[in-house]
Amino acid sequence: MSAQPNPAAVVIDKQSLFALLQETREIFLHSFAGVTEEQSRLKPAPDCWSVLDTVEHLTTAESIQLKLISTHRTPRAADAPNREGAFLHMVPNRTHKMESPEGARPIGRFATLAEAAEQFKSTRAGVIQFLERYTEDLRASEVKHPHPAAGMVSICEMLVVMAMHAKRHAAQIEEIRNRLDLK
Repeated sequence: MSAQPNPAAVVIDKQSLFALLQETREIFLHSFAGVTEEQSRLKPAPDCWSVLDTVEHLTTAESIQLKLISTHRTPRAADAPNREGAFLHMVPNRTHKMESPEGARPIGRFATLAEAAEQFKSTRAGVIQFLERYTEDLRASEVKHPHPAAGMVSICEMLVVMAMHAKRHAAQIEEIRNRLDLK
């Protein structure tokens, strides 16, 4: 039996980040494929989000995160820990519920699921474009503002968080669909 790799030892390169961002974009979009506009507004319980709420949240959070990595960077200490591998495993894990920061909570920003989906696609394209154009070391800078769950993160770590956040909410949408029996 082989030993499990140590998540802290995982180092992600730029090509892996591209693949991860593209893969999780497709996973997320697939998670609500076939959901009608009417179904997208249904909540499995009064205190739960709908599919549309979840898409709005992810799209809003990713827009905020893109702005942060694009414009609010500072040099990162050379001895700062690398948590990319841990984020790969922790962020999509829905056994630990988290409360959304107020600025990313759903408040009806999109009139339709289709509009929210298009904005997500546009935002994710912006994230991928940012990565394409970024020529510096992805670990040499960090976001000036701490992530609400992870604290100070490198640009690379934030990109991993963004990718895996989409996977986390794809799983949430699957849960919503199952609870509402939306096949």
